[in-house]
Amino acid sequence: MFKRLTLITLIVITAAFSSPSISKQESAHKLKTAFTVILFNERTDNLEVMHRFYLHDAEEAVWELIDKKADIIGNPDTQEKFAEYVIKRFGLKDQNGDDINLDLVGFQNDAGYFWVYQEIKQPTGLTQLQIRDDALRDIWDEQFNVVNVEGFEQVVTLSFSGSDTWLSTDIAH
Repeated sequence: MFKRLTLITLIVITAAFSSPSISKQESAHKLKTAFTVILFNERTDNLEVMHRFYLHDAEEAVWELIDKKADIIGNPDTQEKFAEYVIKRFGLKDQNGDDINLDLVGFQNDAGYFWVYQEIKQPTGLTQLQIRDDALRDIWDEQFNVVNVEGFEQVVTLSFSGSDTWLSTDIAH
């Protein structure tokens, strides 16, 4: 009886993990989540921004934004267009509401993710950072963007979903 129960349990577990409807990769794509890190880099004195998107989501997005045959995996022009899209939908302002204009440093495909990099010299006298992260939120209502602000004693995490537009955090030097 014990051998039979063990065999049935193994069959059920194997079937569950081999089922494409519940694979990790597919469920991750259903999350529609992107991550951004804003790093106040003490070593370089730069404010660095790194946006990370699931490559599958970026691929679906360029099919919506550019055309159904757009290739974000192998076409540098498509990659650049997606990077430009991302930086147009991401914004930073200081405590006075003045724009902090970041430079595009680059972009790349890496291990299932699409990365977009921006930076600028750290603004002087910055006491508050206002952030907008709308990338992909105009395509999918369920898109959820997470921004971590790092480089100080504590990491601050902001989450953008639904009707969120500008969120802010104090900067503690």
